[in-house]
Amino acid sequence: MSAGGPLRALAELRLRMLWRRLRGGSGVPELVARIATFAFAIPAGLVFAGLTGAGAYQAARAGPGLRSSIPVAALYFGVWQTWMAVSLSVSDRSQLDLRRFLVYPLPPARVYGYGLAASVLGDPFTWFWCLLLLGAFAGAALARPGAWLVLLALVSLGFVAATAAMAALVQELLGRLLRGRRVRELGIAAVYLGLAFLLLSSSGGPRPGVFQAIRTLARFRWLAYPAALASEAGAALFTGHAAAALPWIAALLAAGALSGWAAYRLALADARSGAEGAGGAGGAARAAGRGWGLPGRLAPLLEKELKYLARHPLVTVLALIVPALSAFFGWKVAPHLPAEAGEVVRLLPLVGLAMYTHLATEVFWLNAFGGDRGGARAWFLAPVPLEDALAAKNVAVYALALGLFAASAAALTATAGSPPAWAIAAALALHAGAAPWFLAAGNLVSVLVPRAASTSIQRGGRLSPLTALAGMALVSAVSAVFAVPVVAALRLEAPWLVAASWAALGALGLWLYRRALPRTARLLSARREALLAAVAGDEE
Repeated sequence: MSAGGPLRALAELRLRMLWRRLRGGSGVPELVARIATFAFAIPAGLVFAGLTGAGAYQAARAGPGLRSSIPVAALYFGVWQTWMAVSLSVSDRSQLDLRRFLVYPLPPARVYGYGLAASVLGDPFTWFWCLLLLGAFAGAALARPGAWLVLLALVSLGFVAATAAMAALVQELLGRLLRGRRVRELGIAAVYLGLAFLLLSSSGGPRPGVFQAIRTLARFRWLAYPAALASEAGAALFTGHAAAALPWIAALLAAGALSGWAAYRLALADARSGAEGAGGAGGAARAAGRGWGLPGRLAPLLEKELKYLARHPLVTVLALIVPALSAFFGWKVAPHLPAEAGEVVRLLPLVGLAMYTHLATEVFWLNAFGGDRGGARAWFLAPVPLEDALAAKNVAVYALALGLFAASAAALTATAGSPPAWAIAAALALHAGAAPWFLAAGNLVSVLVPRAASTSIQRGGRLSPLTALAGMALVSAVSAVFAVPVVAALRLEAPWLVAASWAALGALGLWLYRRALPRTARLLSARREALLAAVAGDEE
């Protein structure tokens, strides 16, 4: 068999798997959701590509100096920052799981490289960023046609490859660390908090402090080595020094290759050891015999859901990061809100926290049965009403969101000062009032578009494209509904109207939730086989 034979077989396998998913019950909606995301990302990318092209045109004609080096650095560092942020938070990475392909006569390195390339080409966010780079290349070509554009194209391609490889490497490292003990989760959260503290503590203050912060952060730019190497090479090319750019281009290509190799070795070691998810199992076994003694009819179900959330590494990281960032916000940003803006405007930090805690936990209320995996069969075998199962999952997720909000609001209050009593009441009304709207819609999405999830941050809790699109629509719609009282309060200069209106909307949402819960339970019973096939099968 030729060298390309195994990869052609792998490509055929992937196409057959895709075709099987599309022929399934949720195949057409999934396809529509993917088309919708690309239909948004590509036109938006073209618009911003025009802006980057205009900036690159001016930089190419400016000659040596800050007018050429600053736009180049801003382009590469801006793309790298957003790429890494999305890859480590909301992006649904479709890279191949090597564990599933070790039994086939396929070269693991080529399989991993194929998966990494597929994850880049199949991500609408990546298309958006690549369009920005393409726009910059077009602007530079119009400004100064010449052979130097070949090297500039090589820089952009090397930057894309190195950034994708770095994102994969960081994901593999975090995945390996977060499968260990809870103290390792604390260490990962401490890294995030340290970086946030470095950035936020250097903001604000007099202008000399800003320049000192820039000089300090410049020393750490090599941590973002794809952007740093690409900006050095690009700055040399834009100023006409092609020979000076060659070492930077070579370093960029070498760094990308080393990052990809390291990510591959980590993924291969995990695939051969089968270590994913092992950390959580021991904790679950140790805690199996200890009950919490919660009162009420839903107590056993609620205890089971709360223990699942307590063991999930994402919950630990959120519990540390969100309150800490709230404290930093109250320390650095909240004091700069103008007092003359009015009391309603100064309520916005608490309002933002109330909505963000629901958004941070959407991975649980939009895919309520994903974490149960094979254990989801127990819901249909045990003498437990499905209505109670949904209610227990909803109460547990709301308890998590409420705990995050309480800790974050306390941290914000400790650093920014105590808000008036009506503001606290309004924020609580918003948090409690928005919950039944999110949970009722989330129950429906969980039943109609289930997906398997595992207890890790990168591969666990993934949402399908359709579910992610539905989540964005739900958050936007609920936020728009609850924003109407804010506009009315600003026009009437009546802050009390905010809390009263949000409480009324919450009461309406609770009534609708209670009416929808039995119907959702009946739909869950009717879709039992489809849900079990989705959550008890492969994660991919």
